[in-house]
Amino acid sequence: MHHSMSAPGTLASEARRDDDRKFHSQPFIHPGQVTHPRLIDVSTSQVTEELRISVPRGSNVGRVLHGVIDDYGLRAGCGRIVGGFCQKVQYHVMTRASEGVKPYIYGPPIVVTGVSMLIGAAITVGHKYDRTRILHCHGGFVDETGKAHGGHIILDQSYAGCDGLTVRLCLFDGVDLLVTPDIETTFDLLKPVIKS
Repeated sequence: MHHSMSAPGTLASEARRDDDRKFHSQPFIHPGQVTHPRLIDVSTSQVTEELRISVPRGSNVGRVLHGVIDDYGLRAGCGRIVGGFCQKVQYHVMTRASEGVKPYIYGPPIVVTGVSMLIGAAITVGHKYDRTRILHCHGGFVDETGKAHGGHIILDQSYAGCDGLTVRLCLFDGVDLLVTPDIETTFDLLKPVIKS
């Protein structure tokens, strides 16, 4: 039998933000020419590698992940940080641009020190055209005061805490994710391409 501790009217699905109306009444239109298709389907018959990586306490998260992935060559992939704590997290959130073509840009870095508990994070492993690897991560966490944070986590500037972090990655061959300019959004996006 399921019991709920929520009082009527306090369910998350019923919660509303004060500014909900402005988001729903003003649809966002990207500044560039509309492109189709927005979803790109690429497949390969190559083998994937499933990895479980432990990031020890005090370790730079990005450095550990790069070190492990280096052993698998030029591979793209995706995964999650499935649990753990950080002692320092650096992240960015999007802010309205005051000039230029892009309507939004990454704001200044936000640095949170002290013990933070990870809620969840998704990682995409891709490359620039010069073959430099990038680790793109969006995630959320709660700091030691109970305040929730979330955004674009910079793994190369973040450090594991307490018992460390656990990361699950799926690396695939035959397909790469390349940083590619997108004319509709004006952002550089990770685009799947067949590796030659």
